[in-house]
Amino acid sequence: MVLSFSKRPGCWERQLQRKCNNPLFLHQGRNITQHQVDEAKRKDQNENVLFQHNFHKLLSEVAALKAEVDVEVILALKSRIDRLYEECASLGGDFSEEKEGLRKLNELIMQAIWASGGMKDTKAREAFEKEIEIRALHFTLLEYQLVAHIVRPKSPIAEEEMAATLLSEEEMPLLAAMAFFSREQQENLCQQASRLLNQLKNTGHELSETWKKLEAMNTFLGHE
Repeated sequence: MVLSFSKRPGCWERQLQRKCNNPLFLHQGRNITQHQVDEAKRKDQNENVLFQHNFHKLLSEVAALKAEVDVEVILALKSRIDRLYEECASLGGDFSEEKEGLRKLNELIMQAIWASGGMKDTKAREAFEKEIEIRALHFTLLEYQLVAHIVRPKSPIAEEEMAATLLSEEEMPLLAAMAFFSREQQENLCQQASRLLNQLKNTGHELSETWKKLEAMNTFLGHE
């Protein structure tokens, strides 16, 4: 049976798409049904609606801000913008306008923090400038769907599925995702991926291209 997946799936549907008939997932539910796909689509759509509500609520609150705003209020808004951007990046469909709007809001918030007078100290300015660079890189990496799905507070990717999920992706998003794990987690993922591929090899699955991805993961860690 050929399953009907969306052209721009959300995170829950996309994980089912990764797993569907994929030997890397062994017995972790790779026999996906259309009913599961439809349920995932509904879950993704509900998240889209909730995001739109929170996004427009944020815009209304920003528009209603007074000329003089406490730094604490500005920082709270910055935190909400960051969370909404991460959420937006993991949604299905086209949310490019909303992401652009959130990026612009983030820039305005950064400017407001800079203008608040709290950046007189050299070290504080340097730390702030470094944070701007980090946030810009973070937003860039979130363009990889895999990264956006991993960093979600409620990720569709179960811990026991992480190695198989990484190996199911192209090399660039795989390596981008690796950067979000601690060194210990990276080591564990490489070990899990190696065991998985050896297990599959013993059952007749060569998966030569996937072995190259494991090699890339090890190279990322500086292993030979």
